[in-house]
Amino acid sequence: MHKMIHCLVSIITILVVVQITIYGEYSNKSSRRYGSPAGVDTINMNVLVPAYFDPSSSDCWSRMSTQAEKMSGRLYAIANKDSGPGSYDSTYTNAINSMHANTGKVIGYVYTNYGAIGIDAVKSDIDKWYSYYPTLDGIFLDCQDNVTGKEAYYIEIYNYIKQKDSTALVVSNPGTNTIENYLVYNGQRVSDVDCIFEVNTGFNSWIPSSWCSKYSSDNFYVIPYNTPSNEYVGVVNRAHQLNVGWIYCTNSTLPNPYNTLPTYFEEFCNYIITGIYTPIPGQNLIQIDGNFDDWQNVPVLNISPNPPDSVGESPYPDADYINFWAVNDTSNLYLSYELGGTISSNYFYHIFIDADANPNTGYVYNDSASIGAEFMVENDILYKYTGKGGADWSWSQISEFSKANSGGRTEMSIPLDILFSTVKSNVIRLIFETNSSTSPYTQTDIDPFDYKNKFYTYSLKTVTGVNDKSSEGILTFNLSQNYPNPFNPSTLIQYRVPAGGLVTLKVFDVLGREIRTLVNEYRSGGNYTVSFDASKFASGIYFYQLRSGNYVSTKKMLLLK
Repeated sequence: MHKMIHCLVSIITILVVVQITIYGEYSNKSSRRYGSPAGVDTINMNVLVPAYFDPSSSDCWSRMSTQAEKMSGRLYAIANKDSGPGSYDSTYTNAINSMHANTGKVIGYVYTNYGAIGIDAVKSDIDKWYSYYPTLDGIFLDCQDNVTGKEAYYIEIYNYIKQKDSTALVVSNPGTNTIENYLVYNGQRVSDVDCIFEVNTGFNSWIPSSWCSKYSSDNFYVIPYNTPSNEYVGVVNRAHQLNVGWIYCTNSTLPNPYNTLPTYFEEFCNYIITGIYTPIPGQNLIQIDGNFDDWQNVPVLNISPNPPDSVGESPYPDADYINFWAVNDTSNLYLSYELGGTISSNYFYHIFIDADANPNTGYVYNDSASIGAEFMVENDILYKYTGKGGADWSWSQISEFSKANSGGRTEMSIPLDILFSTVKSNVIRLIFETNSSTSPYTQTDIDPFDYKNKFYTYSLKTVTGVNDKSSEGILTFNLSQNYPNPFNPSTLIQYRVPAGGLVTLKVFDVLGREIRTLVNEYRSGGNYTVSFDASKFASGIYFYQLRSGNYVSTKKMLLLK
């Protein structure tokens, strides 16, 4: 870790790694896959958790072991006893054995002081790790240099580790954007994974060095510590977009952000595995406070397959919508919009919400809610439709609603059990409209512009706990693991969609190339099974991906001939 942190914290250390997908040895793009196709392994990341605690002094080791069992070989612990191997300790043997019993792995911490520690001393620490704990799975080299001049030093250390175990994982930590030489130098590997960000602020504006784009995301690791529980989803998504494959988030900060696991450790790991946000009880994904940092990397609604916003169709910036967002956790739907100007009392700002994906129910009117709206937001109030359909303007106010504005940006939350207390769908359709606040209440902007034929669609990412009042439940998206798997030459893929819409099911090879389209047509809500015949393809790993509206899910399958 950073030298300052290392000097302040010299206690017993564990570092956790949650590994999603690694193929073979770590290498650059010339010899391995280059990232992943859009949406394949939706998050496709690993988690490295610096955990500066003795495995016998808290419940953190037990929590990690429990996660290891759930994650099928994708959780690693990097042990650090006394800023290195220290003396033999049976509690580490027990910890390593427990991790291995639960399909986890352990690598050992070695301090290099930016190349200032004598290489024989570094090798001695490596020898001790493997002597004390022969089943060790790799080495973590802390305080790697990040300027030219120490390439030969780190290459020698790398090769020394690989001579002991060719499969060992070597993770190096410069803690900041470094130079390419400390990943690959003159064709020689210098490390398998480099930590290129370790700071408590600034991750939302940080950009990796341009040379990083030449390599697989598996080579890069970031630690944005001091991350609140309601922000780690955005941080993970941004790291993924920046071609970073390893990450750790914690809500702890200096002087030692790694002396315990974060309060949201289990939820964080679950998000990396599934892409589904599970909030801590009492903690919402979005805080309705007029501060939009927690919307970081929530994708805008007005992008394909949704229609784009017709930016600038209104001559009045304060009335002109330019972007929209939607996201949910297990309790609330969150909506946000951005104007070309600022929120103004000169206008009514409307959101019409069709909660059952049925244009024939709810409020319908030619110049506004052609989708059939069960709910409407008008400025700071949420209304539920109580009319008999058509243009019958009958609404009742709903009190369970929060909203905040700042400049030209608005955010709001609507409880899911309000939206889904009487209807059975988790697909929400939206139209946004501004009107003059004075009679005759002229429409000044509407999006999508072709509102009679188009709308924005948002599919809930998870519906756990939604509509518990109903015994019928809500049909959700699901993509099942293919069966059989491994297979030869054919396999069955089952999937479920909650409501009618365009569905695609495609197969990709390990390089992200689309090799087969299994489904590309409208499907009504229900369960489906499709067969994939791979008799013309070579043995290997393949991915299959289901898309419908905003929903994307991808799974891996293995063809063995």
